[in-house]
Amino acid sequence: MAKKLKVGDIIRGYRITKVFGPGMMAISYQAETPEGGKVFFKQYKSPAPSVVWYEPFISYQRELGSRVRNGKAVHFAVALVDAFEERWGGPCYFQAYEFVENGDDLQKIFDEERDYHRKSGVPPTADSTVWSRHVTWAKVLISGIVALHQSKIAHADLKPANVYLIKDPTIAAGYQLKLIDMDFSVLTDRRAPWHGHQGYVGSDNYRSPEHITRGRFPGLPSDIFTCGLILFELLAGRHPYWSDDQQEYSKRVHAYATKPPALAGLMPPPAHNAEVSLALYRSLSPDPAARPHAAELRAILSGRNAAATSVTVDARAHPALGAPIVSPVLELREPGGRSLSIRVRTELTKALMQQLGPDAEFWDGKQCVLDRNPSNQWVLSPLDHTTNETLLNGKAVTSPVVLRHGDAIAVGRQAKGIIKMPLTVRGL
Repeated sequence: MAKKLKVGDIIRGYRITKVFGPGMMAISYQAETPEGGKVFFKQYKSPAPSVVWYEPFISYQRELGSRVRNGKAVHFAVALVDAFEERWGGPCYFQAYEFVENGDDLQKIFDEERDYHRKSGVPPTADSTVWSRHVTWAKVLISGIVALHQSKIAHADLKPANVYLIKDPTIAAGYQLKLIDMDFSVLTDRRAPWHGHQGYVGSDNYRSPEHITRGRFPGLPSDIFTCGLILFELLAGRHPYWSDDQQEYSKRVHAYATKPPALAGLMPPPAHNAEVSLALYRSLSPDPAARPHAAELRAILSGRNAAATSVTVDARAHPALGAPIVSPVLELREPGGRSLSIRVRTELTKALMQQLGPDAEFWDGKQCVLDRNPSNQWVLSPLDHTTNETLLNGKAVTSPVVLRHGDAIAVGRQAKGIIKMPLTVRGL
């Protein structure tokens, strides 16, 4: 059996200088390289050399490290610099990663901000410096996720503690991002070697529906869900599902027990609060297919998601990239789980919406129409002279719009960021 390293031990030229402590899968250290540099050093408890997926795990790690090193993810994810097998009281697998410092992980920053606001009495919503910083971090974070996903990698354990921010005035964003703790990340085009032998890594209050549903496993949409939770914390000042009881957390996740949040400040133009709010809400859909892709989220946060318009379709209100819905049945689902099925041309009215909840009071007697176009696609058409605007994905609809899976219809006021009774649409 392998034994734990201690300060001063040397293995393959790496001298241990600090013991961080054991985790579930590995023991972590700070070590000095033969050249005098610093690395983050991991000694694996799992997999042990005796398990059947030990050799496939080593191969998987090589491929994961190669994808980070050779793609855009190299700018956002911690790099693997060495990996080897060695005996230390017994056979064991070791990995060395670049050492990140001169910054803090996002969880520590959140804790420090909460402590400051508690002691100072200044509410977070009144602190423009904090808001500006959070917007920057949100954009940097989603850029990192885009880069990771382009390399067909799902982090699979996103949480504030695994988001490390380094202040860097030499770049436009002002901060470097390093996503850490990626040794059990998932290659989305290859079955994980531990599949069927043990569960997928995840953390309390940051597990996606795929993490907590039997028979499913995390992929790119899972990162969107957990990233959505972090974006809620950055931009709305709260975690929508936090619970000390993880069974209760699971219930909230599966029930889609949240609504588009009120943001803590104004998004800098050309981004718009209503659209960002709705994107955060869509990110938490229990249905992976209804969540936006990372690139779409990045475009919404930057305000660069407007598509080219056409004669018949107001594409500016349509950031979704999926195919138009041509299913025989169109489902409208509200956050609490109640739904309405549409099969023929239907006027959406206050009376019809009452079955979906009390926010039906914000709908007009005749608000909008759902119908099919000559191509059999479902189309949303607003009606004139309504008290509140018909919204699609947070934007006022002024002409017929072809619907896509995961879009959200609502009523409200785009300019004020008011969204009432958002209804997620999908074809059945």
